[in-house]
Amino acid sequence: LPHVTLQDFVLNEQACLLGSDAASFTIAVTCVLLSFLLLFVIAFRFRWRMRLWLYEACRGRRRDRRRQLEAEGRRFRYDVFVSYAIEDVAWVQQELRPVLEGEWGLKLCIHQRDFVPGKHIVDNISDCVSDSERVVLVFSPHFARSEWCQFELKFCQVDVMERDDVMVLVELRETPSRDMTGAMLAVLQTTTYIEWEDGQDARQSFWARLRSALDD
Repeated sequence: LPHVTLQDFVLNEQACLLGSDAASFTIAVTCVLLSFLLLFVIAFRFRWRMRLWLYEACRGRRRDRRRQLEAEGRRFRYDVFVSYAIEDVAWVQQELRPVLEGEWGLKLCIHQRDFVPGKHIVDNISDCVSDSERVVLVFSPHFARSEWCQFELKFCQVDVMERDDVMVLVELRETPSRDMTGAMLAVLQTTTYIEWEDGQDARQSFWARLRSALDD
């Protein structure tokens, strides 16, 4: 203020209180926003795992259904659920499906053909895995990068805990270990995999091993 010395200057008490309240409000709002941001980052980082946990908490009815099917000796809706990346669909349609369905008479569950239109993809995965007697996982670099494939893999791992020898692992293309997820590495360490290679002898060996794995 003009013509007021520092000795005579008096700060209004109300102005001090207003400044303190504003600072407290700003700090509180900042803390709330940071908390929401942190929760969002955590939820986004673990969204697939959280979905899996949620589904596991609600899938008692599916477990009962599976036990009933096994107790009654009834067949599952599908013989094999095939988990693969969309980039590898040509191999599934041109190589795997003609042999398993055309020659061996098995009924496959394939995303593009058998998932129910309009049904949430998580529900489709859950129902189809539960209705399949076995699961074939088609590993490739595309599989490692696909979030839906990783969700299917984790879901199948939980399902396998209740049943023995239901997962069959096919390595369509070699994937460097550094590019694999923890779930893929865990499966590779505990499951014997079958490699797909070009060449008549290699293909004959592949189909023989796959037939043996699916017949066990």
